Amino acid sequence: MFMNIAYDEVLTTTVSIVSRLVKADIELSADTDLLADVGMTSLQVMELVLEIEEEFDISFPLNRLPDIQTIKDLAQEIAASLDQ
Repeated sequence: MFMNIAYDEVLTTTVSIVSRLVKADIELSADTDLLADVGMTSLQVMELVLEIEEEFDISFPLNRLPDIQTIKDLAQEIAASLDQ
């Protein structure tokens, strides 16, 4: 479905997904910290994972969540999953 998708497209889609899930009055960018800047709750993180899995047709590795701080980190993890 999304094979060979460009990183920029992954990043743009990821920002869109995060913006739908949070009601923050901040401009989201690649450097936005999901916890410090957005204040995502654990429930929102799980909703985010579900949205990502559905949007990109991947199985997101939950054991990688502790290493993800920014939207860029998340997009890179998605891109890596798509390349497998």
